[in-house]
Amino acid sequence: MEKFLTVLKFHLKEGLSGKGFIITAAVLFAAIFGYFGFTHYFGKEEKMTVYVSNQSSGYSFETKGVKAEFADIKEVDEAKTEGIKKRVKDGKVDALIILKGSGESPEVEYYFRRMADFQVLGLVNTIVQPQYLNAVMTKNNVDPAVANALLTPVKVEEIALKKTESLGLVYFFLFLMYMFIIMFGNTVSLSIAGEKTSRVMEIMITKVKPITMMYAKITAAMISGLLQIGMVAFAYGVAKFLGWTSGDLQIFGMPLDLSVLNPKIFLFLSLYFVLGYVVYALLFASITSVISRMEDIGSIIFPVSILLMGAFMLGMKSMLDPNAGIVLVSSYIPFFSPMVVFSRIVLGEAGVLEILMSIVVLLASIGLLSFIANRIYSKGVMRYSGKTSLADIIKIAKNAEM
Repeated sequence: MEKFLTVLKFHLKEGLSGKGFIITAAVLFAAIFGYFGFTHYFGKEEKMTVYVSNQSSGYSFETKGVKAEFADIKEVDEAKTEGIKKRVKDGKVDALIILKGSGESPEVEYYFRRMADFQVLGLVNTIVQPQYLNAVMTKNNVDPAVANALLTPVKVEEIALKKTESLGLVYFFLFLMYMFIIMFGNTVSLSIAGEKTSRVMEIMITKVKPITMMYAKITAAMISGLLQIGMVAFAYGVAKFLGWTSGDLQIFGMPLDLSVLNPKIFLFLSLYFVLGYVVYALLFASITSVISRMEDIGSIIFPVSILLMGAFMLGMKSMLDPNAGIVLVSSYIPFFSPMVVFSRIVLGEAGVLEILMSIVVLLASIGLLSFIANRIYSKGVMRYSGKTSLADIIKIAKNAEM
């Protein structure tokens, strides 16, 4: 244990005092703090600029009495529409609406740059549609009361039996877990590969067992990563203290309701976060120990990266359909369960027995992975042959002596 702590302190000191860690921490703090500061002072939505050219003799585009706070509506003559179209294409103007038609049916042309805005479409319907209905009713002598009754939408009362306000929180922590594992798993790999290719490993193993070094590196990288996350939380806390977080937080349009993060959820988050990291860190460390050149690190860890990406995609699947068959099966596969089960816990779909079983399977799998990783690492750190294949790694695991 004494040697483990000595190696751990060394790697922590090396990692925390390095330029990479300091710069990353500063960038994370500045990004989060700056985001809330910017949205607080400058985050108000800018109004769209919408030009309207009324070329119809039977219809008008009167905006009085219509809520259009999202846009400045400006009238333009027909002769200037070509110039406005060019400005829309260049991104200098948001939209151009041309109203045509003198008969029963109006003709509306909506010009935009890349994507139609639903608010502009709604504005057009709000102004033009009633005029068209009045024209049709007048021509066909339809009682306005009957027309209004036919056009009244059926009222649908939406009743959610399961709350879904936590989807944003699930996505945020899925992405956070994915980035944490991929970044600091790679940190472990780079550290091992760097020491091995520089031959420092040959000196170190005369003083400390290879396995002790592996676990010290894994632990040091995890602590460094948690401190980086702490920097994000600190930046949010400062912004909250300054009153910059009064608005509703969102991530890709999903509300990020931090009130859902009660002690129980936080406990499971921390548990699955750490266990998920350990699973992948053992894989990263063991397979990297067998390479002889830094150039081989990308190809050797590629399968693990694909496995991690699959876990993230299954976590996303669990957000949309937490009781799908593939999601339920993945809850007991150690490479996927940290993300999948945590998602189902937050969404209220995972039972106590299911959670306990997934944790037991995860812990047992970590024990088995540790045994295999120890065998590979103890033999692989002194291997300096050519390129290494998956078959070579399996052979090393079978033949290695603890």
